[in-house]
Amino acid sequence: MGLFGGNKEEAGATLPVSDAERWIAGTYAVWSEYCGGSYRYLGGYEKTKSNAKMIARVLRQDWMIKDHDSGVEMVEYLLKNAGPENIAFDYACACNMCGRMFIAGYFTREESIRYAAMAAEQIQRLYSSWEEYFQAYIEGAAGGSNVKEREPFEAAYLQFKNAADSPLLLNWNTALR
Repeated sequence: MGLFGGNKEEAGATLPVSDAERWIAGTYAVWSEYCGGSYRYLGGYEKTKSNAKMIARVLRQDWMIKDHDSGVEMVEYLLKNAGPENIAFDYACACNMCGRMFIAGYFTREESIRYAAMAAEQIQRLYSSWEEYFQAYIEGAAGGSNVKEREPFEAAYLQFKNAADSPLLLNWNTALR
């Protein structure tokens, strides 16, 4: 399916290998938990054949991403046009999509991290702490998704907030490249 062999089972391929990668995955941890995935993985899921298939379908249906080039276009669009009301959510979507495009096989791991770091650096620039960021993110998620309520996103936030490996334990100013 994928340009870079995205149908192969790659155990551990989406586990972050550095604090920078954990930080990037942390930007969309709420969405990962909300969608039934996990904040512990890049893109919110393990890189398996079934997850690659499911994620490719979601990228196509929800984001009109069907291959590498349409993925690059969408990430660049979000980086350039993050909306004023949903700016945290838009940048987090760009980070999330990068991880998901790796799972789907549209991006290499390196490309995924490179593009995600661009969006994550904007998040670091705009906010001064995880708490401030997640408050804005939850507002943006409720406003920028079809859910329209804060409660499910607040519940997802509580799932990882106090975990021993929570991204909130990472320094806000972690170097991302």
